[in-house]
Amino acid sequence: MEQLNKYRSSIMLGLALLFIILLAVYMLAVRPLGEQTETYEQNITELQQEGQLLQTRIAELQSHQGDNAAVMAAVPAEAASEQLLTALEQVGEKSRARLTNIEFQSIVPGANSSGEGVPIGTQAGQIQMNAEIQGGYAQIHEWMNQLQQMPRLVTIDSFSFEQPYQPILTAKVTFTAYYTIQ
Repeated sequence: MEQLNKYRSSIMLGLALLFIILLAVYMLAVRPLGEQTETYEQNITELQQEGQLLQTRIAELQSHQGDNAAVMAAVPAEAASEQLLTALEQVGEKSRARLTNIEFQSIVPGANSSGEGVPIGTQAGQIQMNAEIQGGYAQIHEWMNQLQQMPRLVTIDSFSFEQPYQPILTAKVTFTAYYTIQ
């Protein structure tokens, strides 16, 4: 018992050091992995929801096989970039947001953003674009709504605001338009 009292401060110091080491391992290794897992699960859920939305939109379009014009408007037989730009001008006029810059990032035949083919019964391609839009929050929101209401099959991949607390916002929007390959 005397030896226990003699080494009590050393034992307490050792236990405190062991506790600090375990806390450091938890904070630096275990906790970030848990946060990454949550982020990955959210991304998977969002991608699954986007896939389901695309599937329902495609199924809706395929159910209207008699209305071939609607299908051709949603997924034209070629890239039809000029028609897409004209439609984007109309979207800007309706929403009163100003399209300041647009660039065609890529034209990828036969694949969507996850690398899988678009299941519309024929081989499909996509045009991915980056756009900068200026306007108020409501105008930019309306621009994105108008974009999704276009007859052409278009999905918004991502968007971000450059200066969120200014009266005139600049938003960067990445979206994809689809077309069939003959």
